[in-house]
Amino acid sequence: MEPTLPPLITQLCDLLRNPGFPAQLAASVQGSRNESVFLRIEASLATTEQSAPRNGLLYLGCIDLNKGVVLPLPPSFASSFTPSSTPPISPSSTLDPKVTQDHETPTWEADSDSHSSKRRKTVGTLCLPSATANKQTGTAIAKESSVRQVHSDTSFPQRKKPSQDFAPPVLEPSSTDKLISGIWRQLHSPVNLSRDFSKHADEQNLEPVVNIRSGASLEVFQTVNTLCLKYYNRSQSSRALEMVIQAFWVECFEARTAVLRFDKPILSNREARMIALKEACVVLGWREKDLRNRMAIWRGYKEIKDAGGWASLIFASAGVYRFCKYRTEFGEILFSRLRQIKSSLEVAADTLHPGWRDLLRVIQQYTPPVYHGHPHEWVTITTTDEEPALPLASTYDHLNLPNGFQYRFIDECVLDAQAFTEDPRRVPDLDLDVCTICSERQSDVIEQNHCSCFPTLFGGVRTPPPVQIFRTSTGKNNGVVARCIIDRGTAIAEFTGLITSSISGVDVMIGGSRGRTYQIYQGTMGNFTRFINHSCRPNAQFQTFYWRGAERIIVVSKGVTAGAEITVDYSDRYWRELEKKCLCGEACCRFS
Repeated sequence: MEPTLPPLITQLCDLLRNPGFPAQLAASVQGSRNESVFLRIEASLATTEQSAPRNGLLYLGCIDLNKGVVLPLPPSFASSFTPSSTPPISPSSTLDPKVTQDHETPTWEADSDSHSSKRRKTVGTLCLPSATANKQTGTAIAKESSVRQVHSDTSFPQRKKPSQDFAPPVLEPSSTDKLISGIWRQLHSPVNLSRDFSKHADEQNLEPVVNIRSGASLEVFQTVNTLCLKYYNRSQSSRALEMVIQAFWVECFEARTAVLRFDKPILSNREARMIALKEACVVLGWREKDLRNRMAIWRGYKEIKDAGGWASLIFASAGVYRFCKYRTEFGEILFSRLRQIKSSLEVAADTLHPGWRDLLRVIQQYTPPVYHGHPHEWVTITTTDEEPALPLASTYDHLNLPNGFQYRFIDECVLDAQAFTEDPRRVPDLDLDVCTICSERQSDVIEQNHCSCFPTLFGGVRTPPPVQIFRTSTGKNNGVVARCIIDRGTAIAEFTGLITSSISGVDVMIGGSRGRTYQIYQGTMGNFTRFINHSCRPNAQFQTFYWRGAERIIVVSKGVTAGAEITVDYSDRYWRELEKKCLCGEACCRFS
């Protein structure tokens, strides 16, 4: 009867993935059944799997095969290893058990008394108001209420460092993605398109009034910057006008070919096209080959215009020339995507660049603006078919409000004079000129500001965020979609609204700390952050940031891709007392 190996040997074989070791071991100990047999385990170090071992063996332990137990390490071996011979374990990867999140406190608190040096984990959440809140603001208190809350003021999510080992492959954007992304970036840029360069007084004089060759003073530098902006806008306008005329030329060429065949039925389509080409070459002064090469690019302009409208062509970036020249991805996929966002492009163009349709007068096309007002007062419909955008108020008709849905878009928070005499977001102990994150100087004057934590919102030139409000298809009514890539750690927008206190029965954001709390109510005023939906796997979060000594609540990206819905995690407390079903659709959904 063969001896039975102890379970330790089986576990060791499973760990090392060596299924043949038990048979070899049984054969080795078969002749020594009446003697005590021990398995001595030693190891050696080598540079590669096939290289020779280095000098010296490392004693790991010994197993009694008769009893199936591990023998204790001999004192001679234990004393030979001193603490200095082993490298210390870095505590940087451990978690501090003292850094916890208080889920029972309804307001965010800095907890400066006991753990002032600790930094809490950033959690963007929505929470329910405390049961003690009883002050009303003239509106009926709902049975089910919700509260938005920020729990921490730690630094914004850092950009992920590229992993050197086992990095997943990253798909490069296609030419179609680059084209559409360039259109959205141009739409949300401060470019000023104009058909008539002489209608503005500053455009009449092409030469600067200051001697820009006299030195590098501030006046000279500002004059050069003004010239750079002037001619940049002029070049962009000229480029847009050129593409409009060239796309329209293709339509006229096809119409002229049809007229020639109608007048002379004996002409074939090719003969009619050659006659029209020669008529054009006489005026243009080009060879037929040069004109045919240009026609292929111009025809690409027309196809883009036919699918996405004039806005898609006018606000196309400089890469549209190469895109139409090589025509690598011209097809139904491109045209269907352009048709899908056609009305969205017109909403952004009409609201951000109201005078863009004036460029179409060069081809005698007079079309009034379709959309007006604030860019986020329109809800785009993202479907496979072209559908016009809807007014924001009409999407809330199902609420049956007495005066309808009233909402005013604001860029800065408004202080409720009945609740506060001074801004409660200001922290008395904070230095107005020093950033709490980077310790650099903060200033509202861009030239004097050195803080670059969130330059898109504070201390830099602000541009419209590349987002739109859209109608969701999952039953969540409206949501916010990103039109461009928003990198991880980038501030999307500030959470703005009415700064008040003691409101209950409505959805509010709670900020501040113990003894210094406030609420931000977005019932009648605010910005697009009100329409950001919840997700159990969000791509953004609420974050606190101190600018010029005042607390600001902002929405920070965790890595938002172009065309994705921007979502945050409302937290468990938001859903705890609500009889609602989460519609995020994630596999990790906690409330479905």
